[in-house]
Amino acid sequence: MKVKVWTFLLLALVFGFGMAEGNPRVPKFQVGLDTVALGWPSADEKGGIVSTLGINLGLGIAYKSYFEPLYPEKGSLYWELGTILLIDPYIGVGYDYRINEMFYLGGGVSVYPLHLIGLSLAGGGLGATLGFLYSVFPHIHFGVYLY
Repeated sequence: MKVKVWTFLLLALVFGFGMAEGNPRVPKFQVGLDTVALGWPSADEKGGIVSTLGINLGLGIAYKSYFEPLYPEKGSLYWELGTILLIDPYIGVGYDYRINEMFYLGGGVSVYPLHLIGLSLAGGGLGATLGFLYSVFPHIHFGVYLY
């Protein structure tokens, strides 16, 4: 009888630890067709992405911060700041959805204030229209988190 009890306790202990929830997987790198093309995500203690800092396709830097952590199979609104060629700033807002632990997709709108000001001053009504159209950039993006 004691052997059965000890065997049961030993198996319960082994399988209990084996099935216990471990530390969440936290991505070390992000690659995508996004405003942050190559980046390093920061995560909270539960594995949700809270922000990403990296390089964009315009050869500038980019920072994206989520209003709520981005967990697998959940979405979150974000705001972002960045530059193009390190001198042309932009700001943006949008929404990302994390499909699973690896893939995400989303969309947003980025505004380039220097384009808006410069082209608006350049030529009356047509310049103002072109300045607005050239400075507001909607985009759809997707990417992969690497572990």
